[in-house]
Amino acid sequence: MEKINSSIPGTVLSTHNGNLLTSSGIMSLDPLLGGGLPVGTVVLVEEDFRGLYSKILLKYFLAEGLVSKHSTLIASQDVNPAKILKELPAVIESDPEPDIKQEGQAITDKMKIAFRYQNLPTSTAAPRSKHIGHHFDLSRNISFSNVDKSDIDFWTGEKLSTGYSSFINPAYSDLLKTIRNKIKKGKFFLKDNPEKKSILRIGIHSLGSAMWLPSRSSISCLNENCQDLYMFLFYLRALVRSAHAVAFVTIPAYLYEEKILERCIHSSDIAIKLDSFTGTELEKNQSLKDYHGFFYLTKLAAINSLASKNSGSIEYVFKLRRKKFSISVLHLPPDIETKGDQMDSNPMLGCCGGSNKSLLEF
Repeated sequence: MEKINSSIPGTVLSTHNGNLLTSSGIMSLDPLLGGGLPVGTVVLVEEDFRGLYSKILLKYFLAEGLVSKHSTLIASQDVNPAKILKELPAVIESDPEPDIKQEGQAITDKMKIAFRYQNLPTSTAAPRSKHIGHHFDLSRNISFSNVDKSDIDFWTGEKLSTGYSSFINPAYSDLLKTIRNKIKKGKFFLKDNPEKKSILRIGIHSLGSAMWLPSRSSISCLNENCQDLYMFLFYLRALVRSAHAVAFVTIPAYLYEEKILERCIHSSDIAIKLDSFTGTELEKNQSLKDYHGFFYLTKLAAINSLASKNSGSIEYVFKLRRKKFSISVLHLPPDIETKGDQMDSNPMLGCCGGSNKSLLEF
């Protein structure tokens, strides 16, 4: 096992199903995925409305690849991929902002809470593997030495190849062709046997956004030409499955109908949804004041298994700090209010009799 793992930097073999895993770049996310991202899979991220948090996940993914000396392909039509590269976080030795218990939390921990939370872990963090995973600082940019020594290609869709294509929009077929050529040139196919094996990380930012529309088309045409979107993901999944590669794709989910998103999720291996509190009623909820949104694992990879891993009823939340993006289990605090004392002062509350129907009715 060790000999196989050491031949590919930044990877480790899963002890559960034998999958080759690589880190997502986020220490709190890897344990939720079973130790990391399975090589040969497509990760789909439903963007939040402003696209802020999904882009940060993409930056972590790409930064981890550069530090692990993986080859990288960055594609986007919304922003210059070179700009995304310059904004990648810097690698550091330890956690930039470790979780510290606040005063009074020890007292709260001793209090009895709802039964569904009693046996849940207080954090998603797991012991760090010596093979994969690094800490990053969002307040600093990655060093030029990591960039200069890396194999990086960009795709902007400015110069599209012509010819027959099953896609309505030629940008999709051109990107697939670029990815395939990158895999072939770098000898990332499973059948290849290069001297030094590596991983190809494919980062696609805001796939299927308004910038992917043909000229003079309105945003309403996105749903009409949605076949290109999930057909691209289907082809990408087949291409990545045959290579030492992993793709990380973000899409503006708020622009598409639910049935279209379901087909996109079906065409991917891992699906993540970010539901931001910004601009909603939850933004003012005191119980959620320490978080910035809900984190959903809509789908997990089911490679080498009969069924995908399911987190069940566990709810996750995410928080963006100055230096760190973290994911944790949602633990709601006990509901302690002075109004609750009214139950003790009213002897009729809690029994089947009584004439005060405004308090209790059957």
